[in-house]
Amino acid sequence: MKLPISFEEVSYFNNEYRGDLIITKGILYYFPHTRVVAARHSEELGGKETMEIFNLLGNFIPGVGAVSWIHTAADKSVKIGKFLRRKFRPTTNLPRIRKSNLWRGNETNESLQTVLDDFVAQSKKEALNFEEDSVPKPMRFPAEEIENAKFGLKFKFDAKYDNHDFKVNLIHRNLFKKALQEGGFLK
Repeated sequence: MKLPISFEEVSYFNNEYRGDLIITKGILYYFPHTRVVAARHSEELGGKETMEIFNLLGNFIPGVGAVSWIHTAADKSVKIGKFLRRKFRPTTNLPRIRKSNLWRGNETNESLQTVLDDFVAQSKKEALNFEEDSVPKPMRFPAEEIENAKFGLKFKFDAKYDNHDFKVNLIHRNLFKKALQEGGFLK
């Protein structure tokens, strides 16, 4: 198995968050990008204010009110499509952090660790805003700080006075286990 490897849409903290999990030799990185509860109640397509206007116009002009229903149906369809893609076509080595040029896919363990360590250190210096869709800052877990590691449906461990749990798609479960073993997180 070739490390580093990333797993996308990995659930963390009892499925409270989803993000990119990157396994390198000796260091595990997690970059949360979605708060699951907020994503369930948010709109994928946007334009909520415009749809409210169409809804009001529908009270006066027959047929115009249906536009907001069509928008809602399209929004739900996009959410269902994303859910199905996560469940049946999970990806590896396509993390969202590649948009920030933190991942190109051809890096060595050492070069990627340097880039990600700098990014994690820099992000810890930035202020954290607390909103309904806020996610934790990126995390870094060296193998020597991980204790009580258990691999089942989730990869659970203790580190830095806290417990952590990560769950990848079942399709990638064996690949995930091999990557954890190769990285030195499981025996």
